[in-house]
Amino acid sequence: MKKFTLLSIVAFCFWAIASNAQDDKLQKLEAKVEAARAKVEKVEAKVYSADSLISEGKRIMQDASVDIKALEAEQKQMDKAHFNEIKPLEKKLRSKDKEEVVNAKAEIKEAENKFKQKVKEWNVKYKEALKKYEGGKKMVAKGKENMKKAKSEKKLAEDALKEAQKAYKKASKTK
Repeated sequence: MKKFTLLSIVAFCFWAIASNAQDDKLQKLEAKVEAARAKVEKVEAKVYSADSLISEGKRIMQDASVDIKALEAEQKQMDKAHFNEIKPLEKKLRSKDKEEVVNAKAEIKEAENKFKQKVKEWNVKYKEALKKYEGGKKMVAKGKENMKKAKSEKKLAEDALKEAQKAYKKASKTK
């Protein structure tokens, strides 16, 4: 009887040690699964960020192209208005009255100076719109580049998660 009790105690101890080792292994595998899930979530955040960059860049480009079209229409209108302002003054240049010709030249010079000032202001606005468009274009390019990297990272992270889940399921079945 003593031998049986002693053997059963020893067997129980071995079983407890083996069971404890198995639990430790399962905990480690579970931790690996959680780490892999966290990595997948982190990579999904990168994908979302890249997608946001792309959509924001496209929105900026669209806004800038609307501004550019409006500025181009404004330029045509300025040219037309300048031409209509200068045309009667040029007719006055052909006048026989010298005082009228001198006044016409002064008015033409004044109109030209005003037009040049408007063109300078227009150029500043146009350059800003082009810069805005280029900024949006760069955002889209950066977003696409980040998206490409993030998608490849996501695939690797998802594969690692699947492997960790398989190992955990396999270990939990053998328990």
